[in-house]
Amino acid sequence: MQMLFEAWLLDNNYKPTTAVDYPDRLRRLCAREKISYEYLAEHLSEIIPQYDKTGRKSSYAKTSHYSVWNALCRFKEFLSDENTKLESLN
Repeated sequence: MQMLFEAWLLDNNYKPTTAVDYPDRLRRLCAREKISYEYLAEHLSEIIPQYDKTGRKSSYAKTSHYSVWNALCRFKEFLSDENTKLESLN
């Protein structure tokens, strides 16, 4: 899933450095939280608010100028796009 997310970022005109950085930030977040990428994807709507500016884990997000939060938001867009593609196949 991490590689698909990276490819999606590139396909959506994100800089190559960002396309590598965001999936890696999510990988580190998963390691920090002791969760899988799949768990992250399934519980994203609960996790994103924790890392925004008023969330209870905002101090972690703030250390990287909210790049973790931005990565989470882009991951949500990626998952939405992937779901739309799957639905159009049916």
